[in-house]
Amino acid sequence: MALEERLKDHSLVQKLKAGDDEAYDCLCTEYSGKMYRLVCRLAGSDDADDLVQEAFMQIYKSMSSFRGDCSISTWVYRITTNVCQDYLRRKSRRSWRHLFSLDWLKAETNRELPSTDLEPHEQAEVRDDMDKLRLAIAALPPEQKAVLVLHDLEQLTYQEVADVLGIVVGTVKSRLFYARKKVRSSFEGGVQK
Repeated sequence: MALEERLKDHSLVQKLKAGDDEAYDCLCTEYSGKMYRLVCRLAGSDDADDLVQEAFMQIYKSMSSFRGDCSISTWVYRITTNVCQDYLRRKSRRSWRHLFSLDWLKAETNRELPSTDLEPHEQAEVRDDMDKLRLAIAALPPEQKAVLVLHDLEQLTYQEVADVLGIVVGTVKSRLFYARKKVRSSFEGGVQK
């Protein structure tokens, strides 16, 4: 992390610890979109607003315990990921299949619409492939899904993913390898049908 970013983080953290409402608003403005996208990718969009709020509440409550041994963004991602994993554990006790609805997948569709240069049947094929790929990702075990989403979709580095999840880089790479293998296998199996 660059010195300028560390100083900015330090200044923001000091203001947050002092109870500065403007600093908290700044944090919310900076991270709410990123957190919402992460929540939708990890836990689905049904309760995304509530989960983002829950993450912000945990950030607010635990700000005094922030030690500064990682960047504020890593800390925010860690809390948000933990909130999602707790949510998934609670939901899995009831019915884990419910979590893998297409709602969160559709939220991504607008960003990835096929080119209008394609013929209508080609656009439909691309959309089908995107849906199959998203379903394959949604079906991953939570640990593998978190690594894949954080690294491949959120574009965090291996080290950042390790920091967010509280695991070592080797575990990140291993989980990512198996997640990609399962997605590829599932996707290719769906394409062949």
